[in-house]
Amino acid sequence: MVKMFTAYTEEVDDVESALDDILEQIDITRLSAESVGILFCHPEFLESDLINALCARLPFAIIGMTTMAGATGAGRGVFMLNLAVLSGDDVVFRTFSTEPLTAANAREAVTAAYGAARATLPGDPSLIISLFPFLSDISSAEVLKHLDTACGGIPVWGSVAGGRDMSYAGAGIIDNGDFHEKSAVLLLLYGPLEPEFIVASIPDKNIGDRRALITESDGCILKKANDVPLLEYLEDIGIIMRIGQDNTTLPLMVDYGNGTKPVALAVYALTPENWAVCGGEVPEGAFFFCGEIDKDGIMESAGDALAQIQKVEGKTCLLMLPCVTRFIMMTPEQDEEMRLVAETIGQKMPFVFALSGGEICPVKDRNGVLHNRHHNFTFSACLF
Repeated sequence: MVKMFTAYTEEVDDVESALDDILEQIDITRLSAESVGILFCHPEFLESDLINALCARLPFAIIGMTTMAGATGAGRGVFMLNLAVLSGDDVVFRTFSTEPLTAANAREAVTAAYGAARATLPGDPSLIISLFPFLSDISSAEVLKHLDTACGGIPVWGSVAGGRDMSYAGAGIIDNGDFHEKSAVLLLLYGPLEPEFIVASIPDKNIGDRRALITESDGCILKKANDVPLLEYLEDIGIIMRIGQDNTTLPLMVDYGNGTKPVALAVYALTPENWAVCGGEVPEGAFFFCGEIDKDGIMESAGDALAQIQKVEGKTCLLMLPCVTRFIMMTPEQDEEMRLVAETIGQKMPFVFALSGGEICPVKDRNGVLHNRHHNFTFSACLF
């Protein structure tokens, strides 16, 4: 069984005070020899020596990522550093980072990193927690696809790093005190784990009833729907997209046709050909519906996710990574989702909540088989 201990600090500038905050919340004497830390912090924390000092002080590996806001059972806010410490006698933890990722080397780099980490374990991991950087020349969905191939479909859960704002400024990955803007970090968990995965994105009432067949695409690039250019199809149903405008608030609910729940994907950009660069794979033959994201829908889906979480029994660790867009769309009451989480989970079990720049979470098909997916707009959780 894995035990989880959590700690947080809002002290950005005074390193010693911040260290005292964190170390007072974690009793190191209660930890097993096999332990690991997962850290989520606002990019402001990278400007001090706190993370290096924390990694030097604690006797286990620490990985992490930047995020716009986060919470534990003890507090929530924007300028926070949250730490989850996982520990267990019958579990082995291994961390490994990739070399800086590019479109040209991503497959080889991810495969090599997973292979090196897997070689240190007595068998295949039960779960992989992956933290990806924000990359401009390759989609994180493609990076996930390479990892899925390398590990043979082992469940992968995690996130893309977030930044100070929606431009992803300051976003990056932390690996034992080192900050990486282009490298991914993997945490392999080996042992008798049976993780449960929760996803909730757009409620049914916020999803349109017109279904479009994807008739031309390339990976994450959506070109045609119902045999017409994508923008022409969207305009026909009253949705206007243009190069240069923000198109990221339109959820595309993609149905892959294998019995999994539709996955919510964002349109990150439009190419010069007016093709849509989406947040996940959009294969030909799949269908999509257009959705809408609003405050009521966000809170409804958060309530749905929390209800699913409360039905899961026998788990001791809870990690939650909802999409940062949900936080932005709640303005001016941005912390309402975090408040609901704190009130619902409270002290029932230790948890860490952090905003995600892109959610990585497996979903089950009609036969109960898990498929690793990249999501947008989604409340994603992992229990084990």
